[in-house]
Amino acid sequence: MNTKERILTSAKELFSTRGYHKTTVDEIAKHVGLSKGALYFYFKSKEDVMKDLIQGMAERTLSIMQRWSEKEVNAEEAIKGHIREFLRECYQDRYIAYIFLFELLCLEEFRKIYFENMQKIKNLLSQMVKRGYERGEFAFGSVESVVNLIMGYTKVVYIELLLLGDLPLEEVIRRVEEGLETIFRGVRCAG
Repeated sequence: MNTKERILTSAKELFSTRGYHKTTVDEIAKHVGLSKGALYFYFKSKEDVMKDLIQGMAERTLSIMQRWSEKEVNAEEAIKGHIREFLRECYQDRYIAYIFLFELLCLEEFRKIYFENMQKIKNLLSQMVKRGYERGEFAFGSVESVVNLIMGYTKVVYIELLLLGDLPLEEVIRRVEEGLETIFRGVRCAG
C-alpha cells in the first residue's frame, strides 16, 4: 500500500470511529506515522482527504455498474446484480457514506461531487433499462420513470441502513430486491 492509500485508509478509520468533524489532520498524520507537513504533500486539507474517499466510492460504484451493463444477461439480472454488489460495497464504507450524506452534503463542493456522480450512475442505469425495452423485456412505462423508481427505492432503503445501522446487509439486499421485483412486475406488464 502506498503512502496516499495509507492516509486514506487511516482517515477512513478515524472518520468512522471519531467522526469527520472531530478528526484532525494531525491525528490522521500521526495515525499513518507521517508529519503533518508530509500529509499536506498528498492532500491540501481534511476536506480533500474526504473528497478522495467519496470519489473512490463513486468510482467503484460506476465500475460495478459498467461491468454489469456489459454482461450478456437480461436487464433485470444486470440491474439486480449491480445493485446487490453496490450495496455490499457501500456496506463496507457505510460510515463514510453516512458522514457524506448527513454531515457534508450541505457544503457546495460536496454537493457538486454528489450530483456529478449521481448523473453518471443515472446514465448507466438508463442504458440498462433502455436495453430492457429494446429487447422486449419491459413493456410499460418510460426509461426515465423506471430509472427514477429504481434509484429512489434503492436510496430509501440504503438511507434506512445508514440511519438504523443495525440492519444486517442481507436484510437490506432482501428489501431492495423485493422492491425491485415489484417495479419489474409493473414494467413487464403491457398495461
